[in-house]
Amino acid sequence: MSPRCEPNEDLQQWEIITVAFPFTDSARKKPRPVLILSNSRFNRASNSIVVCQITSNLGSGFKEYNVEITGDDVCLYEGAFIRPSLIKPYVVFSISKREVRTRIGMLSPEKIDEVKASLGKLFSTGG
Repeated sequence: MSPRCEPNEDLQQWEIITVAFPFTDSARKKPRPVLILSNSRFNRASNSIVVCQITSNLGSGFKEYNVEITGDDVCLYEGAFIRPSLIKPYVVFSISKREVRTRIGMLSPEKIDEVKASLGKLFSTGG
């Protein structure tokens, strides 16, 4: 069973949330999970947050950069759940805080380290 925790008032770095994400072929928006990458100080001061994509399509993307997560890797907020998914640290974008729909939980310290390592590989200047 996943651990439970309480959200802070402000959006936090390493928090998983859903945001209203536009379909490519329509004006409709659908809630999609993302991981907040921007630090909590930035998140308090800005109208936007910097996030990366999370998908439940476990076969997608660049495997060497993906970080796999399950509900056991997230301290879930009351009523929240997450299915087995991939964090894609290479799909980064900023989004208005007005697009935030639900707050799911906080990523575990072990998985935070994996995301940081993936970002380090991604932005390495060695090759």
